[in-house]
Amino acid sequence: MENEGSNPEKAVYVEKHTFGFWYVLLLSVLVVLYVALTIGAIVKHNWGTAAWAAPIGLVLIILMVNFLRLVFEVTDSQVIFGFGLVKKRFPRASLMSCEPYEIRFGNYMGYGIRAGLDRTVAYNTRSGPGVKLTFDGAKRQYVVSVDEPAYICRILAPGSQPADPAP
Repeated sequence: MENEGSNPEKAVYVEKHTFGFWYVLLLSVLVVLYVALTIGAIVKHNWGTAAWAAPIGLVLIILMVNFLRLVFEVTDSQVIFGFGLVKKRFPRASLMSCEPYEIRFGNYMGYGIRAGLDRTVAYNTRSGPGVKLTFDGAKRQYVVSVDEPAYICRILAPGSQPADPAP
């Protein structure tokens, strides 16, 4: 398993998730509409429309690229999770609890980085399995979409030794 970018520490576990096909398709259509609106406004010399459509299209493109992939990584000393440039990093030593958690759309009313009705903050790309993490000093608990919550909680348990990830 390769480490992502700036973290020189060896990864014990890395898991990556992308949003589903229909979600990406919907966002892509929205981006294409704003780009087409901007190009049409420029061709027709309608600078007022181009002035507001172009920045919105650009922001949508940046958000789509940044939030396309969720990464969950455990190293010997850190737990890191997030989308693109928006990541949370916590020392493993500050982890107070890890438990399997079932992510439900109704609790977060969407996907991405969402505040839950149960006062958690979710980093999710789908409904389904995840882990609920409690860190010392954090204001809220974090919920992250993962495929193997029980395995992740085992490797994060105090005193656990790095092990080969489950296949």
